[in-house]
Amino acid sequence: TEGSKYMHDLYLRAVNHPVRREILEIVNKTEKISKKELLKKLIDSNFIKDENQLAYNIDYLTKAFCINSIKDDDDGEIFYEITQSGKVIEYLE
Repeated sequence: TEGSKYMHDLYLRAVNHPVRREILEIVNKTEKISKKELLKKLIDSNFIKDENQLAYNIDYLTKAFCINSIKDDDDGEIFYEITQSGKVIEYLE
């Protein structure tokens, strides 16, 4: 169907992009990581330049069901965790 083709294409674009692939690698290794920590790792390794780039790529990965975004009820901090779909990163070279 048209919907499943769209989701498949979205998923492939999500996991085949270098920045998003790096995000998946990091989140998969840590299982759960704060937005601040992920942003710092990506900027330090020159994958992205600012928070806007992170937001764009996180949004993409969320739409493709590769990661979940979790907001801490106590301090409002945002964390990311890998989904089963995002674990495909373990099989990509």
